[in-house]
Amino acid sequence: MGETRVELRHLLEDLRDAYPTRPEEAIVTELVANSLDSKASEIRLLASREAKTLLAVDNGSGMSKENFEAYHDIAASTKSRGEGIGFAGLGVKLSLLVARSVVTETKKGPFHAATEWRLQDAKRAPWEWITPPGIVSAASGTAVLIQLKGVDSLLLDPSFIEKVIQHHYFPLLDDEFSKFLRQVYPRGVSFFVNNRLVQAPATLETAYSELFVIQIGRRRTVVGIGMLRKSSRELPEDERGIAVSTFGKVIKRGWDWLGLQPRNPEYLSGIVEVPRLSRILTTNKADFLKDATSLQQYYRYRKAIQEEIVSHLREMGELSERRERSQEDLKPLARELERALDQMIAEFPELSVLLGQRQKGEPVEGPLPVDYGQEAASPEDGVGIMTGTKGGDGIGGGVEVGGGDLPGEAPVPRENGKESVVLHRGHRKRAGFMIGFDDDPARLELAWLSGTTIWINRQHPAFQKALDLRAQSYHIAVAVAWVLAAHIRKEKSPMEFVNRFLGFWARLP
Repeated sequence: MGETRVELRHLLEDLRDAYPTRPEEAIVTELVANSLDSKASEIRLLASREAKTLLAVDNGSGMSKENFEAYHDIAASTKSRGEGIGFAGLGVKLSLLVARSVVTETKKGPFHAATEWRLQDAKRAPWEWITPPGIVSAASGTAVLIQLKGVDSLLLDPSFIEKVIQHHYFPLLDDEFSKFLRQVYPRGVSFFVNNRLVQAPATLETAYSELFVIQIGRRRTVVGIGMLRKSSRELPEDERGIAVSTFGKVIKRGWDWLGLQPRNPEYLSGIVEVPRLSRILTTNKADFLKDATSLQQYYRYRKAIQEEIVSHLREMGELSERRERSQEDLKPLARELERALDQMIAEFPELSVLLGQRQKGEPVEGPLPVDYGQEAASPEDGVGIMTGTKGGDGIGGGVEVGGGDLPGEAPVPRENGKESVVLHRGHRKRAGFMIGFDDDPARLELAWLSGTTIWINRQHPAFQKALDLRAQSYHIAVAVAWVLAAHIRKEKSPMEFVNRFLGFWARLP
């Protein structure tokens, strides 16, 4: 018999509370995530109120003996970050808080075993080997049988389970997205709840629907797929906005994460799927990591998504066209603000990817990850990650990228300890931004970032007051600092960033 002894209940409760959803929703989501990571093509969930059980069965790769034992360690993960969307049976571990016991059966090659696990008290979670009950009928796979304490749990409601799958795994239910995700799941994926095939939720009548691809880099490499719809009727709150998913798992939804605000957000919905974003997921898969390297990757993909969405929103008449580039007499101010940012970019390298990149700097050389589906190549000149792809007529000459790290993606270690990378040569470009004005009384922000332009909202009362006081330059400086501060690493203080940025600007000759 094995046993785990720490402050288990508190640890499990902390894990549960880290999810933005109700615990039952997190359990179902995690059960499915681990089945997907095992490359299952069929995932079945069976809820029985009479027996007070929830059964999840897949035909994935199953677990080895070593991984199966590690699976019972509350704090362990048997996967490498970036290789999937599940973390070592987290759904099962969360279910210990509401279960009398959990039986797990797994088959992988000649290994076929089962255990029974329970949370005995705050510090004890004993598990023991049992005779496999024969639930897994495929050549390989895993089954989880959760014996619940009562009959009132949402985990016993088939309609609830079906809605969770539809909400969190929509890309795997949609025909076009499923085709794109064959690169991740070659056999496709089918879900069954109480033997009923789960299908994509019915959509309201649409006035506009568009499917598009997400591309990055000078070569316009396709890294994702997206869909945008405008409904003929007002949408429910939880269906509004753009969702972002990776490996078929929806991570977040809305407009705030994208930095856009259409005219009629209550009628608009959509989703973008970018498999590479799985590399920077938090443990609960409800957000992306906020360290400097992860933010650089996240902002790079977000910028590509944002540019694509903006073009379609403009076609739909959902974005204001009453925009102007900054006036000639503001060019000196823009240059000053970029010089202030230059003093801080070494400490906040994630901003160099978020913003534009212009003007060649010193030569650089370094390894970059090979794109999915591409073979390693000989060294090249002028690669997008190193030199950037944005030109343009913006104000100012940009600022030098600080530090020794290249902006963009960092190579991700593989399971064999080796990295699939290509050696690239190019020139480091200077990060910069453009300033523009927009008139949008419906928006409450001082300013916002779209693409590589920081748009100043002239309809904001503070801007009008600044005009009256002839303090327009100071208002713009504060607005730029406020926008940039929202995109720095999580562990850094936005207020301190604003204070230092304005201090550097004020001290410029």
